[in-house]
Amino acid sequence: MLGDRWTLLIVREMLHGVCRFNELERCLPGISRSVLSQRLRHLQQVDLVVRNDEGGQHGGEYHLSPAGQDLRPVLQSLGDWAATWAFGDPDPAELDPDLVVRWISRHLARDRLPRRRVVVAFEVLLRSPRRYWLVIDIDDVSICRHDPGFPTDVTIRSDAETLYRVYLGDLTVEQARNAGRLQLTGDALVLRQAPTWFAWSTFAPAVRDAEQRRAAATAASAGR
Repeated sequence: MLGDRWTLLIVREMLHGVCRFNELERCLPGISRSVLSQRLRHLQQVDLVVRNDEGGQHGGEYHLSPAGQDLRPVLQSLGDWAATWAFGDPDPAELDPDLVVRWISRHLARDRLPRRRVVVAFEVLLRSPRRYWLVIDIDDVSICRHDPGFPTDVTIRSDAETLYRVYLGDLTVEQARNAGRLQLTGDALVLRQAPTWFAWSTFAPAVRDAEQRRAAATAASAGR
């Protein structure tokens, strides 16, 4: 049911609220549209995914069934294992700033955000810098490629790899700032609060503890 390539990654994206075909394609660099269609059909056939066609041919949404939702701890355990034993340097496709900012946007610490609209700007350093704005409302978050016209609370300026490593837990915001790899600009009070607004990847704790976990496992194995 789950062993084909891409299947678990599709489920992972859907667990994070991705429900439309085009968005799934954008969040899975390297997948073809035909393979994505095949995998979604398969997941429907095995009752892990249901499709809502109320939006018409081009507006359908895919949602996990209760059985699909029940895969959340399975995916978390697999991700924690991968963070400990299999994560290496990021693939170039994972450093697509569109993708990194999208990942960041869906892991917000809602309980730490102000009870008002918050705007976070990202300036990603490339040959031609890219700019993004996260417009975070109480119940929604939007990614804009053009200035949305609201006051910006904080601007984060960094290269894509640093953003990726902070998101994944390999670096903290403070470590990246101290190394000169990330800059925050804005009001002094907001600058102290802004790093707490992001929950980062669900696998970040495992990434941070990976070396300690490997050492403990090696020591336990040697003691047998």
